Amino acid sequence: MQASQEDMAMRQKQLQQRRLAAQRAAKANPSAAQIAAPAPKQTLAIIALVLSLGMGGFAAFLFIQLQEANAQLGKTEDILNGHATNLAVLNDKLSASDENSNLSVGALKVLLKDNAKEIRKLWDLTNKANKPNIEKNTKAISSVKASVVKVDKKATGIDKKVVSANSNITGNKNSIAALKTSLANSQKSLETKLADLKSSVTGLPEATEKRIGNNEQSIRSIDATRKKLNSSMAEVESQFNEMKLEIEDIQIRLDRMQNAMTGTL
Repeated sequence: MQASQEDMAMRQKQLQQRRLAAQRAAKANPSAAQIAAPAPKQTLAIIALVLSLGMGGFAAFLFIQLQEANAQLGKTEDILNGHATNLAVLNDKLSASDENSNLSVGALKVLLKDNAKEIRKLWDLTNKANKPNIEKNTKAISSVKASVVKVDKKATGIDKKVVSANSNITGNKNSIAALKTSLANSQKSLETKLADLKSSVTGLPEATEKRIGNNEQSIRSIDATRKKLNSSMAEVESQFNEMKLEIEDIQIRLDRMQNAMTGTL
């Protein structure tokens, strides 16, 4: 885990505080230090050892910090894709400001101006890359709007056809109902006449029997015609139902297209 600049600053402050505390303690108790001090050679050896250990630790710390700084700079260069030079300069100058805080207002203005230029460059690149896509999307939206207008016109034509078909079907239903009534009345009348003839006449001549047979045949023909009309009416109703389902399906599709267009716009 890499150390942040705040951690480095805190460690340096702690080292400075320890050194100041040691110097104050040495000044406050010089006699005790002289009494407890070892021989001069041993003291020099201990001081040299302490200094060498301190310098080694400090060198190791500096090496670790240098490695961490190099890793951070490498990651920053990969992320910024070629724009890391100016940002690295800014980072170095800001790091220097943490140590001495002597960065002038003029230098900050220059840095801000450089950053503004970089931002402007990035904006120009992004605008150039996105402008063709925006134009394509605008054309596509215009095309979809034109398609929706055409679909609306077709839907209006279909609605008119549906109204006309409904009126035709209603007229056909009325005609079929009238024919049914007429056929039923004719059949009842013929059946009544035939029953009267059969009950009142016995031993009729051949011509009369033939007439009766013809009447029966006419009745059967009328009955067959009535059945055909019933079948035709059933077919008309089936076609009407199918047409109704198709119209509902078309209406659902139109609603979906309009909803999709509303969500896109």
